[in-house]
Amino acid sequence: MDDMYPSTTRSFPNSHDDEESMTIGMAYVPWQKFRKLYEPELGFHRGTVFQELDKPFLGEEAIPQ
Repeated sequence: MDDMYPSTTRSFPNSHDDEESMTIGMAYVPWQKFRKLYEPELGFHRGTVFQELDKPFLGEEAIPQ
C-alpha cells in the first residue's frame, strides 16, 4: 500500500526520511456566496458565473487590440 504514495521527502533538503514526522497540510476554502453573478451567456464565455472568481489572465487579453 505504501508504494501507491511515493515519498516526497527526498526532494527537500534537510528533510527526514520518516514520512510519519511530516506535517499534514491543511487548506481553508470559504463557501462561495451566490452574489454578483454574470448572466449565463457571459459566464459561459468568462468560464465562471461568479464575478468575484473572474480573475484576469495575462494571455491574449493582455495584448492591446
